[in-house]
Formats: sequence, C-alpha cells, structure tokens
Amino acid sequence: MRNLFLLAFLAWAPLLMAQKILITGQVIDDDTEEGVPFCSVFIPGDIPMGVTSDVEGKYRIEMELANLPSDTIMAASVGYDNLMKRIDKTQTELSINFRLKSSSVELETVMVLAGENPANEVVRRIVANKERNKRKNFDNYQVECYSKTELDLNNIDPKMKDSPLFKDLQFIFENIDSTSDVKPFLPAYVAERIYDVFYVNGKGKKELLKAQKVSGVENSTVVDFIGQMHDEFDLYDNYITVLGKEFISPFANNGLFFYEYYIIDSTHIEDEWSYKLKFKPKRRGENTFYGDFWVSVENYGLEIVNMRMSEDVNVNLVNRLLIYAEYKQQDSIWLPYKEKTVIDFALSKKREKMMGVIGRKTLMYKDFQIGQEELEKTYKKVDPEDIDYIALEKADSFWSEQRHEKLTDNEKAVYKMVDSIKTVPIYQTAAKLLSTISTGFLEVGPVYLGPYGSVFNYNDIEGIRLGFGVGTGPQFSKKLRLYGYGAYGFGDKRWKYRLEGQYVFNRFKRREVGVKYINDVLFDNRNSEQTPSQGLFAGFLRRDVPAKMLAVKEFKAYYQHTYKRGFSNRLAVIHRNMIPQGAIFSRSDRGFNFRYYPDANDYTKIDTAVTTTEILLKFRYAYKEKLLRSYFSDLSIGTEFPIIELSYLAGIKGVLGSKYNYHRISAEISHWFNVGPVGWFSYRIEGGKVFGRLPYLLLESHPGNEAYFYNPESYNLMNSFEFVSDIWVGVRAVQHFDGFFLNRIPLIRKLKWREVAFFRGVWGSLSQENQEANALNHQDNGGPYYGSFNQGPYMEVGAGIENIFKVIRVDALWRLSYFDNQDAQKFSVRATLSFYF
Repeated sequence: MRNLFLLAFLAWAPLLMAQKILITGQVIDDDTEEGVPFCSVFIPGDIPMGVTSDVEGKYRIEMELANLPSDTIMAASVGYDNLMKRIDKTQTELSINFRLKSSSVELETVMVLAGENPANEVVRRIVANKERNKRKNFDNYQVECYSKTELDLNNIDPKMKDSPLFKDLQFIFENIDSTSDVKPFLPAYVAERIYDVFYVNGKGKKELLKAQKVSGVENSTVVDFIGQMHDEFDLYDNYITVLGKEFISPFANNGLFFYEYYIIDSTHIEDEWSYKLKFKPKRRGENTFYGDFWVSVENYGLEIVNMRMSEDVNVNLVNRLLIYAEYKQQDSIWLPYKEKTVIDFALSKKREKMMGVIGRKTLMYKDFQIGQEELEKTYKKVDPEDIDYIALEKADSFWSEQRHEKLTDNEKAVYKMVDSIKTVPIYQTAAKLLSTISTGFLEVGPVYLGPYGSVFNYNDIEGIRLGFGVGTGPQFSKKLRLYGYGAYGFGDKRWKYRLEGQYVFNRFKRREVGVKYINDVLFDNRNSEQTPSQGLFAGFLRRDVPAKMLAVKEFKAYYQHTYKRGFSNRLAVIHRNMIPQGAIFSRSDRGFNFRYYPDANDYTKIDTAVTTTEILLKFRYAYKEKLLRSYFSDLSIGTEFPIIELSYLAGIKGVLGSKYNYHRISAEISHWFNVGPVGWFSYRIEGGKVFGRLPYLLLESHPGNEAYFYNPESYNLMNSFEFVSDIWVGVRAVQHFDGFFLNRIPLIRKLKWREVAFFRGVWGSLSQENQEANALNHQDNGGPYYGSFNQGPYMEVGAGIENIFKVIRVDALWRLSYFDNQDAQKFSVRATLSFYF
C-alpha cells in the first residue's frame, strides 16, 4: 500500500509543480474612475515579479503557482498611495482590481547635474505646438459629443446601514459588492446628453441637442446648476474655468512661472514614443493644479492628463477638484476623446469623516470631421434653439446603442437607485429642506409658504412688522402660479398685502403673462418693474436720519416674450399711487417731508401725493446667457458678453386719475469677467433722461442707503433721495481679487479671506422747471434732497474683505464729494452677507 501512495505522488508531482495561476484586473483611480495607465503591478518578495498595466489600467499576470514570491500583490504608481491585496492560492484564476487614492503633491528631490531641467524644454515645445492642436484654431470641425453628469451623496459609512435614518435606504448597501473597494453612496441625479457640435473659425460654436435622459432631482434650478459645474475647457488654454473661478493651466503660455515639471517615465503610446511628466505648483495659495501627463515626443501633443486642484486654493465648499483628459490621434493631431471633471463638495476638509456631495461630469467625443467645405453650409443651417424637448426623450434601446461607452455595473445600479430614492420619506424631507434654504419658501404639498425673510421686520413707521405669504407651486400647476402675502405693522396699526398671478406659456423660451397688486409701505419709489434699490433690512439697524417711506398702491399687468439669440422684451401697464408716510412739514417727526407744486402758474397749490398711470416697454439682449431655469422664473449666471437693457416709459395723464404726462428713456450695460490670476471684475454703466415737469418721486432719485448693511444696488454713503436728476449717467465697478494678495500671507492664507475694491459715481442735472416744481423739497426748505449735481459727480470708493466665515463681507467706504450736504457721511464701515465659490 505504501508503494502505491509513493507511485501516485511521483505521478502527480510534476503536474502540481507545473500548476499555473492567472491574475487579471484593472487599476483604477479612486476619484476619476478611470484606469491608471502604466502602473506597476507586482508580487513582492526576494525576487519580485510583475507587469505594467496598459493604457486602460488593465493587467495580466500568469506564472507557476510554486514560483509565487509571496501571497500578496501590490499596485504602485507615482502620485498614488501603494495598495496591497491578498492572493488566494486555492484559486487558479483570480480577478483583483485596485482603486488607488491620490497621494501628496510632494515629489522626491530631483537633482539636475548640468544645464536646465530637461522637462522645461518639453513644456516649451508643448506650448510652441499647442496652436496646431487647439480646436479653436481649426478652420472648422464637427463632432458628436456624449455627456454624462452624476450627483451623489458620498462617504456613507457602511455602519450606517443599521441606522434608523437609512431604514428605507437599504438598497444602496445591497448594490455595493462587499468585496470591492467602492464605498456606499446615495445617488441623487443622473443625466445623459448626446449632441452635435459645429464650429467655424471666427463665427463660434453651435450645439445641436439630439437626445437627453434625466433621472433624480426634479428641482430644475439644481439640475441646471449641476450642468454648469464647469465651462467647456481646452487644456491648451491659459486658464480653465470651474465654478466661475479661473485656474492656471499647466500648459499655459507662462506655465513655467507657476509650475515645476519633472520627467518621470517614457514608453510607446499608439506607436509613438512618449514622456510622462509630473508637475506641481511653485507657490502656495494660487489657483493651480498638481498631477501628471503623457505627451507625444513626435509632435508634442497631449495624450493623457490627470490633475487635481492644489490643496490650499481659495475656493469654498470644494474639497477636491479633479480633471482627467484623454486624447486620440487623427491625422497627426491629438484630438480630445474623453474629459472628466470630478468635484467633491463638503462643508469640512475632513471629508473622510463626514458625508458630502460629489459631482461627476464626463464628456466624450466621436467622429471628428475637420476642415471640410460642406461644414460651412451645415453650420449656417443649424439652429441650436430649434429644439423639440419631447422628441429628445429616447427609449432605453436607443441609449444602449448610442452611448459612447457602456454603463458600468455600478452606473446601471445608479439609475435603479435614483428612481427608488425619490419615494423614500427621508430623501423627500432632505430635498424640501434644500429647496427651503435656497429659495426662502417652504414646500407643503402643492403650496409654498414664505419667504421666511419677510416674516419679521422693523422700521420707524410700522414698528414691529409680522408677515406671512402662501403661493402655489409646480405640484399645483406647472403653468399657473398664484401668490398672496399679508403683513401687519404694530406701529401704524395697518394691514399690508400683495396679490400675484402668473401664467407661463413656455418656460424654455420664457413667454408669460401676469398681474400684481401691491398695497404696502416701502422705502422705494421705483415701480415693481425696476430693480429694487433698498435691501430687506433697510428699516432695521439704520442711521439716525428720518425714514423716508411711502404708502404704495400699485396694480400691474405685464407680458414677457423671449426670442432667440438672447433677445427678450416686456410690456407692462402700471398704475401707482404714492403717499409719503409720517410727517409732511416737520423733520423732527421723522417722516417723509415731500411737497410738490403741481401747477407752474399757481404756486399756492401743493401736492403731497403722486398718482400715475404708465406704459412700460423693455428690451433686453443677453447673448449666450446661461440661465438656471425654474417653472416660474429664471436666474442668470452670466454670459461672456455684455448684457444690454433699454427701456421706455410713458406716463398718461387722465387715465385712472393719473396727473402727469411724461416720457422716460434709460439704458444699461453690465458685464462681469475673469481677470486671471487676480480674480474677477464687474461693471455697470447706466444713464437716462426724463421729459416732463414732474414731482421728484417720478424723476431719477439716485438710490442711497441709510442702513448699516452694505447694499450692492445703492450708493452706500448717499442718503435716500439726496440727489435727483432728469438726465444722468452712472458707473459702478467692482474688482474681486479672490485672495490674490492675502493668499500669500502664511497665517492669513488659512482663513481664506478675499480682497474686494469698488468705485461708484453718478453725475446728472435737473432742469429749471423741475427745480422750481420741487423747490419745497430742497434741504434749504427743510426737505430731504440737495438737488442735482452742481459741484461735479458724486463719487465713493471702498475696500473690504469678503469670504469671512465663507458668507460675511465687511467694507470700509469713503465719500469723495458733497461733504457739506445734510446728514452726509464721509466714512463708514458696512457689512453684508455674500457667497461665491
């Protein structure tokens, strides 16, 4: 028997010795979900054995089981933390995937023995050749694009599975493989789009949307914001704009001033010899990246770029920003194939210990056509604004065939989870809370309550004021909105109220009609079609000057029509009655001392109230403006072009008791743009003229601010109704430095404070007939206003610090003219709340 066992062993021993093990898998960047190319995957031991992953991060190791150096396998790549996993020797075929986390920006010391760092010459050649690789420099091109955007709640600890909060969310844990490195996450939004891009040099770009699919968050404002996470970028540009901030590209013309570069590897990519370079910022506190890239030595075109936002960049609520780009060669030009942006939003830098929100946006390109004559004709015919939104909805079979890349198992699970989550009570509660914070209204079924900012207020005339509003929401109707608001002043013991109705024909190219009735006490003499000049707390914490308030009754009916190419107009009919509140003849009673001579031939008649009926026509041009759309309003987030507004208003005497015939024309141009690397700049230029003999409440009463809060719509050291004109021009300019100076101070840098400076000036005149009609209102006669500008323009300047605790701004302001006017303030410090990423 012993001999039989010996013979059996001798027979099987060679087979055991020759038994092989096959290990395959992929090395993935834990943030971008993309493969890590040319990563070392090896089995450590006295004689390590391993391979290098391919360009997609995939690897394959096959060897005799008896020759395994150890029972562990490791993945290592520059810029990532090493990761080790166990090998199960009982299996002959294993699939082991690695998710590598980004490591510190620090590199080992590099010694250049003689001459210049050779990486610098590589960068210079990239810059020298980038004009031929930039899409903007092509004569024309056409390409199909596929975009995918996802928003998730991440960093969910698996231990939360047993928490009562996640009682109805067990499926988010069930969709995660317990053996994988993927952490549980809560998807909130997924969107896919397919569209064609047409570009002609000198004429710009057109995008023709062909299909879209959206699941998750139904709040359209949130959806549009997610879609605008970043502007479309070209890494060859000098600056890359994300969340409205400009970051210096590592391939900028002056990149060597901001970055250090090192050559760390070389190999063949698509049959071309390529270098891998690592880069990091030279200084802290600048809007820069760190990371690595592969570049072709043949034509110095970018092949693969993987970079991350520097850790001490002055940006709010963003822990990480990652950009991944991959290029494919076509006719000796490296064209973009895939671009991915990942933004990790969180309140704390300790992102591993608390939940946050992560946004991912992937953009893929297919079928580039460059320099074809037919594209010029196609470009002329294409109209991106002719969209049938119903036709954009496609069946699942369409998406299975037309996606540029297949959904991963994880992404397939996301679609299932998103649809399930919308029915979970805790999710619905969280969504309502977010909506309340962002809009000021609380959703209760088909109605909204609020705004909460108008529940309590105080001023000299009304004393304590309590208010409450209720209106219908999209659940009631996506076309019709009704709203009512009531308030009671315990000082004047009067009720005030507001009623509104709005019907929307088309919210994508906004066309709507509406009516509004106001019976209220206000600080503003502007009609409801003009930009309000007084803030919410104009009557609270204000200087010791009379409160100039008006009892306003206004009825308005309007129609708005939006056209293509950014044109829109608005027609309104307005009837107003304004009665000054408080004292009429005595300044000591802290009222509004308003008086007017209505008859140029009889100065014994005095009016203390204004009644007018007006027709208003407004024109607005905002080319390529980006909007956050909701069912009943749009919020502009800017355009790279100036916005122009024109308006004409006619007062009609005798209609509904109106006492005045007059005409008013006005124009305004406004714009903001980045000024990298020193922040961003905004300006507004406005002017106009009023024709007719009128009380100054119907002239241009330049908006002042008597509260201690900073008001961006007013001249903050000017008193209300201090200056009045019937012809005028004004300029406002603000430079936000985004911490350009303070980021260079080590201790201050951690606070992430930002500098801001501004100038405001206005100049005008008042005709002789209007001076005479309003003579009783002049300061010489105990009135509130000085008149017009007989000593040159009014000017004020200011400098301040914003981003204090992320939301507070404090300004020091200096008045530069008209120091001797009644109640003039030469200097003041004002505060306000503001937030920018």
